[in-house]
Amino acid sequence: MPLLTSPIGGLVTRPWFDRAALWGLSRWAFPLSRAWAAGSVAEGAIDRFLAALPLRRLPGGTEAQIQNALARTAALRRRSEAAAQRWEAAFFGEHATSPSTLAAIDRERRRASNAYMMARWSYLPLRLRTNLPAARFAIPDPARVEAEYRPLLADPESACDVPDPLPPVQESQRISGPFGTEYWLRFPSPCAAIGDTAWAHVFEPVGVPDPATLVYIHGLGVELESLDGIDDQIVVALAQSGVRVVRLDAPWHGRRRQPGYYGGEPFIAGLPISAFSFLSAVVPELATLVAWCRSNSAGRVAIGGVSLGALSAQLAACRARHWHPSAQPDALYLTTTTDDVGSLAFGSSLAKALGLDQALRRAGWTAERFARWNPLWEPLGALAMAPEDVVMVLGCYDDVTPFHRGMALATRWHLPQENVFLRDQGHFTVPLGLPRDPAPLNRLVDRLQRP
Repeated sequence: MPLLTSPIGGLVTRPWFDRAALWGLSRWAFPLSRAWAAGSVAEGAIDRFLAALPLRRLPGGTEAQIQNALARTAALRRRSEAAAQRWEAAFFGEHATSPSTLAAIDRERRRASNAYMMARWSYLPLRLRTNLPAARFAIPDPARVEAEYRPLLADPESACDVPDPLPPVQESQRISGPFGTEYWLRFPSPCAAIGDTAWAHVFEPVGVPDPATLVYIHGLGVELESLDGIDDQIVVALAQSGVRVVRLDAPWHGRRRQPGYYGGEPFIAGLPISAFSFLSAVVPELATLVAWCRSNSAGRVAIGGVSLGALSAQLAACRARHWHPSAQPDALYLTTTTDDVGSLAFGSSLAKALGLDQALRRAGWTAERFARWNPLWEPLGALAMAPEDVVMVLGCYDDVTPFHRGMALATRWHLPQENVFLRDQGHFTVPLGLPRDPAPLNRLVDRLQRP
């Protein structure tokens, strides 16, 4: 945060950095993450590692380095899992634990998880010697998708059903953090296809009765709960304004990460079925959290997100017009979004850099075949909130979620000009630039705190 608000931050948050970030992600971060994910289930065995990567053989001279990397990954995974178990037992256990002890347990969990995540760099010698896949693609063929999911096209709303009653939400014990009181929520995900526990981290301002709330979803591959020492600019800005933040861990990320995969990889690797499953989980999870917010505060509630989180929140905002009033959000906050979600699989610069478009074509998909399923993920129909309560931030140089399609969405929804913030930035620098110019967040606060 101090770096981003400094003069150096002004140099970084420019379109050149977006190009560098895309190159770094596609050539280094994603391939190293794939190796780390394979190593996380190899239990030190090179043959299991190669099968999970997948890779036919190791480059000559790397055997000892990879054997050490696998041993390190296994040790750090065990340490992280043990710290997570202690954390869950303390924060959600039947017996009260002192705040100082809870804070120490949370610090240890973060440090252990961060060390495990950073074990990705142990596989750098392998990446320097050979190309590694960005994801372990398992794209279903169009015939299978058609046979299994065609009924959903006749009733797209049923793809993201909100159960009645909503699942019960359990609250953890609380600690004092730099941005107010912190605690966690957990509840069974309403989506059978995901079938796990949904988690959310709550940052609540102190001394604010009936706070307004933003229920927020991160982008693809972002796992702030697994890292240590990183401030979330959304939390920092809104906490200072007396707004509560409920940060949802999206499916397949953080505590919901699947064995043998890095955070968010199943979404990339299994399209389009993975998109159906992801959205069928996250949309009712948002409804559950909005209803929880209303159960303990009279303040207004917004939902929102960045990138994949924004695509999820905008779909929920459209579907929410059919929900019970207790689950309907009052406002919507979107950073880097588009109205043509289906085209991203073939046209997004990130999809192309990761080889997703090629993987889809090898499985028999075309852009036209893929677009057939657009009703299941596009933000169609009216919003559950007034245009005045929708705040959108777009990057004029964004080619991951292309800028012109985000503008088309703002136009279709008739958003007021003062609610649409345009930045001379790209997909990655738009959120990084918020600490330097928090005007979009200030506008959201204004809409949330109005009578």
